[in-house]
Amino acid sequence: MTSEHAGSLDTASLDISIRPGPVVTISGEIDIQSGRQLRDQLLRTMRQHGARLALDLTGVTFIDCAGINVLLAARRRAQLEGGWLRVIRASPRVQRVLALTRLHHVLMPTALPDAAASYDSVGLPIGLEGCGAACQSC
Repeated sequence: MTSEHAGSLDTASLDISIRPGPVVTISGEIDIQSGRQLRDQLLRTMRQHGARLALDLTGVTFIDCAGINVLLAARRRAQLEGGWLRVIRASPRVQRVLALTRLHHVLMPTALPDAAASYDSVGLPIGLEGCGAACQSC
């Protein structure tokens, strides 16, 4: 497992760790200040582990349009390389932003590929029952 921490006195921190799978766990704020760091780490992870990434965003406390753009750009890169990028878990704030932008079906599909259907530390499957968002289509 690898981990990165960025931040200074005037910026919020972003913590990124990589678990086997790979599952990229992100905590903190994903915004214009941290977006570059996240993009670089996601691309580095794809180069090292392949273009199939599962993201755990349960620790994300804020995400803005720059953060959404990072996720979409990384997803596009994964697709160009024959892979995928999926959010397998998200905080309520992230779920709300994804639902409002109608990206929850793109980034949080209900059917996960076998490689992303791993188990958490207590043995519960990582996945989604419906999208969990406030939309009426799930």
